[in-house]
Amino acid sequence: MSDLVESRADSTLAEFTADVCRRLASGLLDRTGDDLRDLVAREVDGLRAALSDPSFLDAADAPSDPPFVSPKGYTTINTNPVTSRRNPLAPLVAIEHDGDFVEMTTTLSLPYQGPRGRVHGGYAAVLLDHVLWHAVRSRLDSVSFTRSLTITYEQALPIGTELTMTGRVTEIDGRKTFAAGEIKAGDVVCVRGEGLWVSPRPRT
Repeated sequence: MSDLVESRADSTLAEFTADVCRRLASGLLDRTGDDLRDLVAREVDGLRAALSDPSFLDAADAPSDPPFVSPKGYTTINTNPVTSRRNPLAPLVAIEHDGDFVEMTTTLSLPYQGPRGRVHGGYAAVLLDHVLWHAVRSRLDSVSFTRSLTITYEQALPIGTELTMTGRVTEIDGRKTFAAGEIKAGDVVCVRGEGLWVSPRPRT
């Protein structure tokens, strides 16, 4: 078991601060004037309270993504731009595994917008890459890296609507693992993807 490198209180503060950053990022894009000032003041007050009163975050959920020391001795902080609770660039994502079938759900806000009301196509590709990688990872004991990823955009992904991303392994051929998946908004398939992941050659 890897060792944690900071207290629960500090990890909780870090994830609380990341959530504040998420709310501010969204607020900067849909508020102006007094509404924006009120939001900034409220979030800053919350941060001040969390820093000055150790009990302020007592009711918060246990940190889900604390840094740790890996078996190789490295201090590891999850920086992933899709699933890290500590990275304010990452949306809040729920992940479920069933063998090599993986399902992720999230709702994206304005920081992920491309055309008005629609998710930027590049971030849709990021989501698919990540859910497919999770599917590949569930089948392999070794590290693997994305070699190719083909995306087909069927319809626009809406901002502010729950999205469901699914991925599954379709074939394994030596060091090559193939996976396919899709992103749905409700029952509508909006984006499809398939890719190839390759494991490094064994060291000799």
